[in-house]
Amino acid sequence: MTTVYEEFVKAELAPHLEADETINAVGFLFTQSPREVIRADGLNLMGGGYYFAALASKRILLLAAEMGFFSLKMENKGVSEIAYDDIQSVRVGGFLNQKWIVIVLTNGERINLRLNALATRYASGQKEFIKKLQERFA
Repeated sequence: MTTVYEEFVKAELAPHLEADETINAVGFLFTQSPREVIRADGLNLMGGGYYFAALASKRILLLAAEMGFFSLKMENKGVSEIAYDDIQSVRVGGFLNQKWIVIVLTNGERINLRLNALATRYASGQKEFIKKLQERFA
């Protein structure tokens, strides 16, 4: 079942897709580690550092989001993209439901993201997102 957040993401990203491009999976990602959240007593959960990532046919599209006091805001804070041709490697690891993703670009830049596989309220296919990302860069 698709979430209202996923419908929002697909609607926001539609103008960015090329005519022959489709979205194959959507994931809800963040940049803060659990350790950082614990150190700040959860107070740093509000604000930025949250993204919806869409695996499209030719690239990864990232829609920046923001966490409100009680829930994720459905606001587009900006769209960026990573062409698959610009990705040298993708590593996925983690423990139980907490996963980390390291994307290494051909220019040497590293992008560190995290995914909670249980955050299906925001993206119903969290596990599918990880699986398709790994398959694409196996």
